[in-house]
Amino acid sequence: MVMTFQNFLNNLPEAIQETVIRINQELTADGFQLDIKEAKSGPVVSYSKGKKVLMNYVCRKSGIKIRLYAAGILNYESILETVPKTTKVELLKAGDCKKLNGQDCSPACPGGYIYQMDCNEYKKCRSSAFLMSVTPDACDFIYAIVKAEAKERG
Repeated sequence: MVMTFQNFLNNLPEAIQETVIRINQELTADGFQLDIKEAKSGPVVSYSKGKKVLMNYVCRKSGIKIRLYAAGILNYESILETVPKTTKVELLKAGDCKKLNGQDCSPACPGGYIYQMDCNEYKKCRSSAFLMSVTPDACDFIYAIVKAEAKERG
């Protein structure tokens, strides 16, 4: 069976479905391509323009997460002032970027993100910097940061 967006949506907690629908509608209207692939722990739902992925929904044992590739974070980092406490903990737990910290990393890695939050500078790994649980208390923040990055991408 081919996974559809509706199948994916039906497997999400009802409390986050409205936000997921809203993000989907706005991103697809803005020209982002929706792609759904099966993975070991569940579907991976991606949005991209050209070859650049904006974000993925990934299924984990702990629940649904969003991985945002926030290349434009410096242009909207003030949004981090609104991050819910539980999401902030996840952002702070993200691994540091080896390349940005002068260490060896995969040659294919483009490097991570540098941003300010709570008057501190962070240099986080691209793959985990903005990997956040999609929970009811994080929905407004996730919607806002996805919209901000999508706007950066044009």
